[in-house]
Amino acid sequence: MIAPVPLFVNKKERVTLFIALLLLFSFQLFSLYKEYQAFFDSSKHFTKATVLNQYQKRRHWVLKMQDSNGNRFYTTSAEDLKDLRGRRVALLVFRSKHKPSFWDFLQGFYAPSYILRVLPADSLKEKLQRCIASQHTNPFFQELFSALFLATPMKKEFRDKIANFSISHLVAISGFHLGLIVAVITFVFSILLKSLWQRFYPYKNLYTYAFSFAIFVAISYTLFLGAIPSLIRSLCMLLFGFFLYSRHMKILSFETLLWVVLILIAIFPKFLFSVGFWLSVSGVFYIYLFLHHFRFSKIAIFVLIHFWMYIVMMPLSLFIFHHFSLMQLFAPFLSMCFVLFYPVELLLHVVGFGGMLDEILGFLHSTHTVMKIDFPLWLLLLHILNSFLAIWYRWAVVLVVAIPVIFLIYHIA
Repeated sequence: MIAPVPLFVNKKERVTLFIALLLLFSFQLFSLYKEYQAFFDSSKHFTKATVLNQYQKRRHWVLKMQDSNGNRFYTTSAEDLKDLRGRRVALLVFRSKHKPSFWDFLQGFYAPSYILRVLPADSLKEKLQRCIASQHTNPFFQELFSALFLATPMKKEFRDKIANFSISHLVAISGFHLGLIVAVITFVFSILLKSLWQRFYPYKNLYTYAFSFAIFVAISYTLFLGAIPSLIRSLCMLLFGFFLYSRHMKILSFETLLWVVLILIAIFPKFLFSVGFWLSVSGVFYIYLFLHHFRFSKIAIFVLIHFWMYIVMMPLSLFIFHHFSLMQLFAPFLSMCFVLFYPVELLLHVVGFGGMLDEILGFLHSTHTVMKIDFPLWLLLLHILNSFLAIWYRWAVVLVVAIPVIFLIYHIA
């Protein structure tokens, strides 16, 4: 068997790429700074934005917006607003008394505004959202499947119910979903065309063409949904992986992951402040770590990796969200079921029978006791340090698993 070709031949190539990425990052940052100046140059300006989220706080509404340039900001309204999540609105944005810093602009900022009008819900995404909603009678499932297929925001009460089972990562579209889509399309494409391909194109690799078509669908889907950091990360990983595979280079490499992250940050500097992006990167890192140290059968890997991911990602989850429910212990099993559930539900929604399994999923809508658990910062940093050390040392792998397990047992015992 031919050994994989290394990603770089020498250090000079690494340094050259790093300098190129540094220059690209500087250029992108400068472009964002010019955009920042233009945004706050006048005391007010008109823009169109999408309402990413909406919730009530005291006597006013808080809206999370994203304009056509991808800038995300918060605004408030004292009016009695209807549910505008996912809708496009025309805004008159005012410059606040205290101009946000460039740092705030990159992270997301507050901008007072006035909603002039709600734009017609005639986009393809909004039509599909209505189509999905029409297949369910329960608002919970209407929002659940709209979020699952179109990345639309869910109400906080519904998000909390999903979080009680520690399956928010299954609902928030990410590389997991993209991987399932590519795998299913490649499999179906290969099965349907196998006999014809062998007859007319026996000299060509069917799986390469099937995978290429699946990637085309994945790119189209990502562009359709918009700039979702975790999805863009996974798409770039997919494209980069395909590039490495076609050139017989090593794919499962921590260095490969590092360079993909650096490339994405150079192109999209705002990803530095995206929690979803870093959680997505962490997920891929821990998958690599598992495959780096453990050699089992494919079935054993499929089962064990879900338990591994639940345990090693727990510190990050508790540190950010602080919530734990005993129902979360079923998360690995639900993740395994999701591999079959996702393509089946997608097919059912395409043919108009999306509500067929709603009764089976009724347990997701139930209420459970939730505990608040604060994962200390020092312990999180120790967990991250052990995670990096685990790349080289097996004893660190034991600590990566032991720390979350001992911490959880201590708090729930």
